[in-house]
Amino acid sequence: MFREMRRKEKTMSKESVAALLNLAEEGVLATTGQDNYPYAVPLNYAYHAGAIYFHCAETGQKLDNIENNNNVSFCVIKDTKIIPDDFSTKFKSVVLFGKAQELFDNKKEQGLILLLEKYSSDYLEAGKKYIKNAMDKTRVFKIEIEHMTGKETI
Repeated sequence: MFREMRRKEKTMSKESVAALLNLAEEGVLATTGQDNYPYAVPLNYAYHAGAIYFHCAETGQKLDNIENNNNVSFCVIKDTKIIPDDFSTKFKSVVLFGKAQELFDNKKEQGLILLLEKYSSDYLEAGKKYIKNAMDKTRVFKIEIEHMTGKETI
């Protein structure tokens, strides 16, 4: 169902893919709307136990799209460097596919704590209070990864 990467010599190891997903600060989520147009939106995320977690507001286009079709793609890119005299670019990237599912109750809170640990680790106690106050104004999703590839140019 998923294509193999064409340039196999640029394949990243599974360990390097996990490291990149843990280090990158933002990614791009791609969804499909009822109009069959793709919609890609940058967002913060956390990678944990082989899944991607993200939070969002209560309404919006990505949520409408996920409700219509929860098959999504997610991409991160890091360490980009344009090489003008070589007409090339150096980079590391990960592209993954999976199903987005909304989290509730304790799992929702756990997803928010993963994001807190990644982006505000010096403010855990204040962040946990913030989470308690924002729980009913925030939605949290988990992408169960079905296929993932990493690519790097050296």
